[in-house]
Amino acid sequence: MAHLRCPAREAQDALAAVPHKRFQDVLAGHWHVDADGAIDGRSVCWLYCWAKTGMGSLKAAEAAQQAFDQVVDVDYSLFDARVDHEWAREKRYAGAPIDAELEALLRG
Repeated sequence: MAHLRCPAREAQDALAAVPHKRFQDVLAGHWHVDADGAIDGRSVCWLYCWAKTGMGSLKAAEAAQQAFDQVVDVDYSLFDARVDHEWAREKRYAGAPIDAELEALLRG
């Protein structure tokens, strides 16, 4: 399971810096972290998809990659190497938690 790499307030600030209206509009609905700093696997996949494509915006993608590395305790480059983008796209909106599946992928 992924965890916050920084305090929750710092994480919110990093995510707030992603320069895309759609990202900001849906952030609260897709970014879920528990009181212990564990990030829901679907949220990690959601942020990864933004970092990968930026919804067509290179600036948004770069900012999301920076936020990913600042916020998630798994480096973006490692996540990208071990998690297929199409898998993440499918799982980011899954109805059930995906944390165990994601953890297995990240372990390689």
